[in-house]
Amino acid sequence: MAGVSLPEHPYDRTEATRLLCAGTYQDAAFRRRVIDELVVHQERPVAPPLGVDVLPVLAHAVRITRQESRTAGLMLIAWLGFLLSDVVMFWDSLADRGGMGAEVDLGDVFTAFYLGDDRLTAGMPMPWSQFYAFVALGLWFAHTMRAQDTDGGQAGLSAPVAKAAAGLGLVVTVCATLFAVFYWCWFLAGVLDGDVQTPYPLLFPLLIALIAWWHETNRRRALCRWLSRWTFRTTPQPELPAGPLYEDLVASISREQTAALTLYEPDSPFVGMGSPRRAWSFAMELRKRSAPPNGSDAPDTGSLSPSPDGSLIPHQNHGPLTAEGALAMIEPQLVRLRESAALTGKDRLRELEVDRFVYLPGGVGRDELLRLGGSADAHAVPADGQHDGDGRTVYDPAQVAAHLTEAVDEGGEGRRVFLRVRIGAWHEQVVVTVLVRVHTQGGMLVMEVVPYVLGPVRKDFRSVDALVERLPENWARGAVRALGHGPATGVSTALGALGTLIREIGTGWSDREADPDVPRVSLRQLACTTDLSPYQEMDVTRYIKTVQERIVNGMREALQSHGYRTDQFEQHVYQLSGGSVFVQDMSGGAVATGSHGSATAHGNAPASANGTPPRTGA
Repeated sequence: MAGVSLPEHPYDRTEATRLLCAGTYQDAAFRRRVIDELVVHQERPVAPPLGVDVLPVLAHAVRITRQESRTAGLMLIAWLGFLLSDVVMFWDSLADRGGMGAEVDLGDVFTAFYLGDDRLTAGMPMPWSQFYAFVALGLWFAHTMRAQDTDGGQAGLSAPVAKAAAGLGLVVTVCATLFAVFYWCWFLAGVLDGDVQTPYPLLFPLLIALIAWWHETNRRRALCRWLSRWTFRTTPQPELPAGPLYEDLVASISREQTAALTLYEPDSPFVGMGSPRRAWSFAMELRKRSAPPNGSDAPDTGSLSPSPDGSLIPHQNHGPLTAEGALAMIEPQLVRLRESAALTGKDRLRELEVDRFVYLPGGVGRDELLRLGGSADAHAVPADGQHDGDGRTVYDPAQVAAHLTEAVDEGGEGRRVFLRVRIGAWHEQVVVTVLVRVHTQGGMLVMEVVPYVLGPVRKDFRSVDALVERLPENWARGAVRALGHGPATGVSTALGALGTLIREIGTGWSDREADPDVPRVSLRQLACTTDLSPYQEMDVTRYIKTVQERIVNGMREALQSHGYRTDQFEQHVYQLSGGSVFVQDMSGGAVATGSHGSATAHGNAPASANGTPPRTGA
């Protein structure tokens, strides 16, 4: 049966998407989180995409989960066979000891398990299947402890605690390895002494290793086929399973990832944006420039602005400045920045993205029908609960366009429109996002600029390339690896399959009409680190400062073109860029800035050249 194909998306072939897909094979906890967020919580929209398409990530997570379930089924058959062999051997041994006509039941067999039979277990007071089960649990626990020693495993731990955890993981690994060696030494000693005359304590561990080898081979073959850096951009990614569940999910997620809108919780509105950087804002009164004196032939240089050739041209007054007018002047500045970067070099600014984005308070479902247009509360469900012919889902393009049109100048507290500037640097490993909002109510201009930085994908996810380069491996190395990892693979796949079964039951019995929710987790941010290299930090600083400078230029042009004075605006820009204090009028006293600044007032301090008192500071 054909599955559900994935729609195209601008970020479906990015490096970040590839690494998150690989992460579903590398980290079982991340794989389970992907399915929990996207499948189990069907009432929860996805966070705005920042260089990642989550649908291929979900497809790979579902694929490896199903592969894990098949492996767990084979492992279960092998372990049942192992246990059954113990039962049969002990049953026969008890029957031989009791002679003809002796009655043996399961209670007698399980009692004999722990008596230390010399002819079956060489005196070990437990059956071989249980002995090897302890070996498997020990190796699995050691593997889990080692897995914690990754970029994401010890996040938030202090250095001494992380070091102690790494040391504990090493101790557990050594102990588990010694216990596995003890099993094989005990078995070989029993064979050499003639106490162990059956091969099943050897055959079943080899069968478990063979199943683990098959599982690992399929996993590595998938990485080579779909997720290597050479094949990912051209190879169609796996489909999702057929059925209404995944058909609805693909439609909803695709719609949410392409819409210029998201729902939010007031406590955490910017889900998925990363770590905030220093935000800045200013407020100023909008004051018109005074007209030239009557009869004067001198041009009003305050109403002129420089043209591209350096000459001064008069401004045109288009009426009161609005937020829409301000953003309309800022956007061309950013577009020209992108075009200039594309013409002059390979700077990532050539891929700068500029769009407008709406944030709506939560309270409606991802597929809930809404009445289009209306008021500041256009996102609210009609009070009568009915929907007319103009009903739209919250992510419908017409609904989003209505929000963008209505909310840009309203200055509301709930529904907010931002100018969003995004730069995906270092192959989408470092994402810089700058949000801009403008208010022009009450004769005041208020601008808010909030930068965010999303760090690189976890290092263990990026190690997929080193793994693929070592493939294909020779059979001897693969066999040794499978023999060592087989017991741990059996336990991990069993736990994963059990969790999958519980999720399937919970999803089947859950209420599909769950309460509406908002994006809670970004898979991209869940898989990222906060550590930037020195070069990455330099680039982030440069991108933010460059974008902010273009925003300032656009706002300056907006003020000039609408006939407003810009002197107060220039003061704010100077304060924010230089970190100093601009003093316009001052009579006596002194000003000092900086943590070690000092100033002394003098009665005969000279005035500056323009007649205003000088600024002093450290």
